[in-house]
Amino acid sequence: MESELLLRQWNPNLKPQPRLGIFGLLRESCKTLKRNMKLMFHVLLFVFILYSQLQFAHMYLLKPVGKDLESQLAKNPKLFEDLGNNMNQTDYSGALNDIREILLVELVFFVLSSIISLLFLVATVSSSSEAYTAKVLNMTEMIMKIKKSWKKPILTSVCMALLTMGLIFMFIFSVGVVSVFAVVTNSWAVYLLFGVGIVVLLISISALWIMSLVVSVLEDAGGFYAINRARELMKGEKVKVSLVMVLYGVTYLAVDRVTNEIVSRTMEKWSGMVMSIVLTNGLSCAMKLFVLVVFTIFYHDQKEICEDKAAKSLYLPIDEV
Repeated sequence: MESELLLRQWNPNLKPQPRLGIFGLLRESCKTLKRNMKLMFHVLLFVFILYSQLQFAHMYLLKPVGKDLESQLAKNPKLFEDLGNNMNQTDYSGALNDIREILLVELVFFVLSSIISLLFLVATVSSSSEAYTAKVLNMTEMIMKIKKSWKKPILTSVCMALLTMGLIFMFIFSVGVVSVFAVVTNSWAVYLLFGVGIVVLLISISALWIMSLVVSVLEDAGGFYAINRARELMKGEKVKVSLVMVLYGVTYLAVDRVTNEIVSRTMEKWSGMVMSIVLTNGLSCAMKLFVLVVFTIFYHDQKEICEDKAAKSLYLPIDEV
């Protein structure tokens, strides 16, 4: 790859490699997975087991607490209203303890899920990047990559979360303005256009978030710098990555519906829960892995194009000297 870039730098008449289309990205991603099948299978299995154990523990811990809180709500329908008004605090001590326990379990669940997702991200992107450039990582090298790159994706995620919250604030403000305008004009088309715009915006944010995380793993960048770098790489190709996110969303919804249908036909409740967790986690992890590989291949494709442009801008013909 570097030799091709060097040749194009000294000979601008050489045509650059054509951009990969959506099907080209999917095809290259499948080839990359085949080259790195053994390591990716171990990563996928490891993450699947961790996610499944975490969800079983989550269900086991919250089920009795949820039942107790539900029974207290049945006896006292105004429980939350009284708690909000600081009324009858001593009478609701059991409910308060249940709420604190639920919040604590959810917090621990969120932290552990984030750690697993971070390991999954760094391992998948690093190994896929090396496999795409004709090198297959072993387990030791992958662990070293994780130790080196785990901090930057966290900073990038925090910055993306802040950016997303800012956009949500703008969305809430815009809803009020559009609502007033729609009431005045009495037009449902305004709501429809606004809804479509929000869906497109959310898809774009999701694509930018994943691309920023890929940049954080593969480059010495993090935070808003990684986000800006991702925007540069996505310039002119946002439709392509948005289509990837749409395909992922449609596939995920289809898998979720099929899983719910299978579970609903299961006679025993416990076996249905186990089957739901296993199917949902297994297929979800596989789809997330494939999406990360696709974005990694897209990163390399766009990076090569940017390097071609930079090489052409640095080239100066001899007859102009």
